[in-house]
Amino acid sequence: MDISGDLSWDDAQTFLAVAEQRTFSAAARQLGCGQPTISRKIADLEGRLGVQLFQRGKQGALLTGAGARLLPAAEQMARWAGEFQRLARGESPGLAGPLRLAAPPGLAVDFLAPFAAVLREEAPELRLEVLASIEHVDLSRGAADLAIRTREPREPELTSLHRAQVALGVFAAPSYLARLPAKPSLADIDWITWSFPYLHLEPRPTLEGAIDGFEPAFSSDNYLVLKSALMRGVGAMILERTTHPLALDAELVEIDLGIDLPESELHLVCAKSTQYVPRVRAVADRLIAEMARVFERKS
Repeated sequence: MDISGDLSWDDAQTFLAVAEQRTFSAAARQLGCGQPTISRKIADLEGRLGVQLFQRGKQGALLTGAGARLLPAAEQMARWAGEFQRLARGESPGLAGPLRLAAPPGLAVDFLAPFAAVLREEAPELRLEVLASIEHVDLSRGAADLAIRTREPREPELTSLHRAQVALGVFAAPSYLARLPAKPSLADIDWITWSFPYLHLEPRPTLEGAIDGFEPAFSSDNYLVLKSALMRGVGAMILERTTHPLALDAELVEIDLGIDLPESELHLVCAKSTQYVPRVRAVADRLIAEMARVFERKS
């Protein structure tokens, strides 16, 4: 792309409206102007860039390859513009407005939900949305503002704001623990773990490697189902050690199997382009402090 002259927020806003609405007329309604104005602005932008951004057809205005490459940057500009408007209105530069967090289901249930309860008391103007998903969301495209991941990000547009080493333990309800021998072994445990299509998720591979002919006593593809079975004494699960007073598993008991489990690794991740958005940074700082307080390492 050969850019002659600086591109403005007006250029990005027009481009983003057409990309989201997929027609020039719908983009015009969104921006409160006429369709000819949108057409003229896009044509002018394409002329300055020297590339076609949209393919016009019966299905509307669809992004070309060149347009798709510009979309993430335009979306980030929109988030910064929204932050600028909030500050200009005199709103708090920190904990106010929407914020989306993504995490694996276990961390979403056991860590982010209790964290949200604490944060709600401190920042009632913050509108928190938690995405609980096995698959990584696309932070570079704005699918979430922050994410907790079990691996350091490899994408060049992402950064890890914090890394935590987390101790693991074997946990069960007191009713199940009462049925075990005084010094149980790995083979004595009725294991609760992931089922298809998540057979590759830890701790199942570790259990399969440690126990000949491993078969779980209970399995599911849903973390809440696994946790419900655990709380009702069906068996035991490998979980992160936490010290969170609001965690749903506060009544669980750790089983001493006389073995050392490997630590897990957690990363707080965000897009480099949004790491200094005041709202994102403020929540990230509180998450980092909470991660240090809640997750307990082996001594």
